[in-house]
Amino acid sequence: MENCEKISFEALRNAEIEASEKNVHISSVAKPDGGELNIITEQQAMSLVRRRPINAHKGTFGKLICVTGSERFPGAAQISSLAALRSGVGLVKVFSTPLSCHALAVNAKEATLFPCPTDKHGFIYPDDDTLSELIRSVKTSSAVLIGCGLGTNDGSLMMLEAVLENAGCPIIIDADGINLVCRRIELLRKARTEVILTPHPAELGRLVGVSLDETVNNRYRLSKELSEQYGVTVVSKSCATVIVSNSGDCVLWFGNDGLSKGGSGDLLAGLISSFAAQGLTAQSSAILGCAMLGLGCEAASRELSKTGMLASDIINCLPKLFKKFERA
Repeated sequence: MENCEKISFEALRNAEIEASEKNVHISSVAKPDGGELNIITEQQAMSLVRRRPINAHKGTFGKLICVTGSERFPGAAQISSLAALRSGVGLVKVFSTPLSCHALAVNAKEATLFPCPTDKHGFIYPDDDTLSELIRSVKTSSAVLIGCGLGTNDGSLMMLEAVLENAGCPIIIDADGINLVCRRIELLRKARTEVILTPHPAELGRLVGVSLDETVNNRYRLSKELSEQYGVTVVSKSCATVIVSNSGDCVLWFGNDGLSKGGSGDLLAGLISSFAAQGLTAQSSAILGCAMLGLGCEAASRELSKTGMLASDIINCLPKLFKKFERA
């Protein structure tokens, strides 16, 4: 792309379309409150990939706890867990329903599993033993992911509260975890550590209480307000993804419309959680996770087509992407 432009943040929606249609490269975004948001380059993102020491062991790369999946949505737990495993985390422990755990035992053999009781609809409804095990586990983990395919019943809410009140490590809240927070936004104040939220536009709108149209046209401002009010990192997902945190704000422009399918959000949540478990900051975890998702999407679509590719195909591209940045 030879042409280079700066755009206002208000014009971001149209620029997302025009950039692909006119082959225009957008180098920075003008913020509504003045200044600019730089668009993260591949080189900047990949500089965050950590070198793996020769004398490393599985504890070196962190322990991730995932509270994900249900009898209705077992794929969400599989995709997020596999994404985390394929992006370098040392250990993954998944709290999910029996059916979901059975599928994980086949497709994510490296994960350890804790099958949880369910309600009549197939969503987690924890007993005392389950809550005790979850609390013990999050206290010794290096990151926690909650929400992918979880459902929004009272049992899921109990699991979320237990995580927020007891985890001393980064907490990544995605999908139904965000929907639970929308009902009880004050729960974010219970967290004793940094929290990363990964809303798409509709979820962001529900979090801040505005319409979808207003959210789409004001994603940066609303994300900034949410971040500042609750002290969270916000990964506002769309064609261009906006990351807002107390460490700074930026925009990422990787990927294509091959991501417009179920499972892409679960994949991103697994990536971000893996990097957080490995010790990256919330902002760096979000940047690297979004970049790997987008670059993996581009690689998968080149091989399979944007129409035919699936989120799970991106997982298979991750090893080759990481290989570019490991020691020879």
